[in-house]
Amino acid sequence: MAVDRTMLRQALNELVRLKGSADNPTRFLARLYNSALCEWAGELGVDQQKLNKLVHVREAISGR
Repeated sequence: MAVDRTMLRQALNELVRLKGSADNPTRFLARLYNSALCEWAGELGVDQQKLNKLVHVREAISGR
């Protein structure tokens, strides 16, 4: 299934920002990240775990 690249880019940008905040030990931020991850995965029609892996990769690349 093809994924809209613009939407995927937007999702990754948002999720990387949220993930950086969710690394803070606050449970609220972690839940916010998980909720956004689930919502974007559904919107994009991709597996939540695969999207989470892409977020990790994008985060690592942006950290360089």
